[in-house]
Amino acid sequence: MEKLNKIYEAVEMLEALGLPVSNEQLNAIAQMEREYLRDEIIPLIKQELEPMVEKMKNKFQLEVTYSMDDGFDIKLAEPIRPKTTLFPTEDLQGQRKKKYIIRVTFPDNRVSCHKIVTNTFVDVIRYAGAKNVERLGIMINGENIISTKLYENERYQSYQHEIEPGLYVCTYTNTERKLEMLKNINRELNLNLIIEKAMLGD
Repeated sequence: MEKLNKIYEAVEMLEALGLPVSNEQLNAIAQMEREYLRDEIIPLIKQELEPMVEKMKNKFQLEVTYSMDDGFDIKLAEPIRPKTTLFPTEDLQGQRKKKYIIRVTFPDNRVSCHKIVTNTFVDVIRYAGAKNVERLGIMINGENIISTKLYENERYQSYQHEIEPGLYVCTYTNTERKLEMLKNINRELNLNLIIEKAMLGD
């Protein structure tokens, strides 16, 4: 968000000077906003909502609209046809539905594959080295994934894990985003890890 704020300030300065902002520049800003929403905001919203609705049996669709003038508007979209049964015990292949986790195989063949995905995530960050990961500039909620201080908000502090003395990694994101970040860290730091999805219960 810091980069976007600087761009907004630059646009305001240009407009104050009476200089035009091109359509290409406006389109580029719109694309950056979409990427920020996709990579930072949507994972946070998903993580907040999932515990509240995870026991619901039917599928629902939410429409979220935002503008500077009107703020947020969230409403239910048109109803989706309900399931024929609310309590299926098996899927179409006769297998119980499973939730996936992350399996990481290190160069020495050690495997990290915890039922709690955060523990696997922290294992890899610790292996990669906090300072090395910090230099990659990976952001969560507008902040570097590695921090030298705890958040003031106690709620978010629970998502910070000390991996080296005075260095904390933030894990406030969903499994899919954790998987993407681990693959990026592996690639950028040449860690030679094997990172893959694993089904919970395998």
